[in-house]
Amino acid sequence: MKPLLKWAGGKRAIAQELQARFPEGWENGTYIEPFLGGGAVFLYLSPKKAIISDVNSRLVGFYQHVRNSLLPLLEGIEANASAFNSLSADTEKLDFYQLIRSRFNESHPDSIESAVGVYTLNKLCFNGLYRENASGGFNVPFGKKNSFPAIEKADFHNVSELLGATEILNSDFESTVSNAIAGDFVYLDPPYIPLAGSPSFTSYHASGFGLEEQIRLASVMVELKSRGVKAMCSNSDTPLTREVFSALRLDQLQAPRMVSARAVGRGSVSELVITNY
Repeated sequence: MKPLLKWAGGKRAIAQELQARFPEGWENGTYIEPFLGGGAVFLYLSPKKAIISDVNSRLVGFYQHVRNSLLPLLEGIEANASAFNSLSADTEKLDFYQLIRSRFNESHPDSIESAVGVYTLNKLCFNGLYRENASGGFNVPFGKKNSFPAIEKADFHNVSELLGATEILNSDFESTVSNAIAGDFVYLDPPYIPLAGSPSFTSYHASGFGLEEQIRLASVMVELKSRGVKAMCSNSDTPLTREVFSALRLDQLQAPRMVSARAVGRGSVSELVITNY
């Protein structure tokens, strides 16, 4: 099942390799994914029982509308796509994008307008990024698209059906896993500890995700082990990452990185697969 949104650090290309490292019998309990983002791993697995969450309330609102209000969501997206495609001048397209972004930032995170905006901006913004300023406003510039990408309705319907059996939370990762029990499996894909000389994506949410949160994440994984809950985390392969997660098992994985605007910043890079089992 394909992700509906493009997301920095998406795991679609390596989902199969990650699953190969899952513990035996992981599918027998509840699958828990606290850093949902584009949901590539969750959608690839299509678990029968799952809890997904994110601190980004607008992103969570989008998935809730995919599950509960699919038809009006699609109608809103199609209306934006049609309006954008009717414009010919680049200045008109830029003005349209900025209008959608302004209305999005003024809308309530739970609203259908916000959910429509999440998808519209994701498809039209620069490099499909999601980034917020200190005030929590989406501030990614226009990606200079000529036309709105094709809307794959079948993908929306497939995701909506899967979400029908899924609990969706707007919460911090520690809160999300607080009720996990032995037999459940947790997959964590946080904003990465930055590589030297690379941009940080911790600003995707206004509150950020810094070193203190990384240390807390490592502590939570150790605590989950004490409760019999197996957990896996993806992160960058840096000396700092290895230090922060030193109490856990560390394995390397080669993964494609396609979030850079420049071709020189793309390619394959070593990542860590961190487990408490």
